[in-house]
Amino acid sequence: MLMKPTLLSLFALTGAYAQSYTSCNPLEKTCPADTALGSTVLIDFTEESSYFDAYSHADRISYTDQGVKMTLQQRYDNPGLKSNFYIMFGRVEANLKAAPGRGVVSSFYLQSDDLDEIDLEWIGSDTTEVQTNYFSKGNTTTYTRGEFHAVSSPQDEFHNYTIDWTESQLNFYVDGTLIRTINSDDPQGYPQTPMYIVTGIWAGGDPSNAAGTIEWAGGEIDYSAGPYSMYVKSVIVSDYSTGSEYVYSDESGSWTSIQAVDGEVNGRYEEGVEQFSILSEGGSLSEGSSSTKASSSSSTKASSSSSSSSSSSSSQKSSSSSSSSSSSKSSQTDAGVSSSFSRHSSHISSSTSSSTLSSRSLKESEQESDSTVTKTSSAEEQSSTPKVSTLTSSDSSSTGTSSTLTVQQSNGAAAGASPIGKAANFSLNTLATIMCLSIGLLLIV
Repeated sequence: MLMKPTLLSLFALTGAYAQSYTSCNPLEKTCPADTALGSTVLIDFTEESSYFDAYSHADRISYTDQGVKMTLQQRYDNPGLKSNFYIMFGRVEANLKAAPGRGVVSSFYLQSDDLDEIDLEWIGSDTTEVQTNYFSKGNTTTYTRGEFHAVSSPQDEFHNYTIDWTESQLNFYVDGTLIRTINSDDPQGYPQTPMYIVTGIWAGGDPSNAAGTIEWAGGEIDYSAGPYSMYVKSVIVSDYSTGSEYVYSDESGSWTSIQAVDGEVNGRYEEGVEQFSILSEGGSLSEGSSSTKASSSSSTKASSSSSSSSSSSSSQKSSSSSSSSSSSKSSQTDAGVSSSFSRHSSHISSSTSSSTLSSRSLKESEQESDSTVTKTSSAEEQSSTPKVSTLTSSDSSSTGTSSTLTVQQSNGAAAGASPIGKAANFSLNTLATIMCLSIGLLLIV
């Protein structure tokens, strides 16, 4: 930042004034270790992120489809977010739209406990530029470090603003184009200690500020013309170091004095560069890598997409094979959240498949039952049709004539359905035999 701290710095911990404040300066005393990110993360600010906390005026912070919205609504408002992690060298990119308005300042910056600082700022009335700046160990004896760079309509359009910070060089980019380079041997010092990330909006043009500050901010702010809002849609952060914490081993403030607990300073530089590139180009990282897709919304969308694909695949497999096979294959396709969705999808597919098979079996059973009924009915129809039994008795020796007795009787199957039917059948047969014998005797006589 450019201006000296004033009374308003007590209320505005963003921008130029941030460097005048630290809760514990490790160059003066032993301070708590800094929590390390140690990975690469993509943060989608359409929903609240677990990686950032509101440090001021949380009631002026909301989450929209354009990202996190921070609003300056009245005097002394300075809503902002601060990361709950530090990086020790790394690359940070914000997709951001600055707030409009004379005297309104939008900020995105990195700061360390010993007051190293790397800044990006936008003046609400400056519709063609972004300002870059840096500080070392809180040194504000001069304000000649700031530079302005052309950018198209920063208050109306989202742009990608990138900071690439290593032990040897600091580079600023706008939409992928390099706009400024600062070398580590800069005579005004060089930022080189673990940093957290801050973004917020504040009133540089408040009437209580110094005249120079108000002039830098574009003039005195008109609170009645507000509210004024800035938006941060997403942030990609790639820590070039590994470990769980960063510790100052002495009071030199040199990067070589920083110890990475359970890790190494610059221990993942190449990996960090590669992963950042993948995420910035819209890709995703494998679950096994030291990275996280941190936004709830992005994770959910990605997981939903993976789930839909997995569910569709599982359903197709279920249709052509057993449900247990489909479930087994689906549950092995993805890891993490996506895997969880895949497993749920395969379970649903399995249940659907089982239900289909059960319905199919039931239908087949019904068909078999219908077939059995049809066959039985046919048999009964055939059984109910009277059969004709023909008894023939002939005496070729005497008359050469024959006598035929035709008797209608029921099918034995039908008649035999009960003992009475069987008895009746026997009686008829006996009667027929007697009649035949009687006729034969008469013919003989």
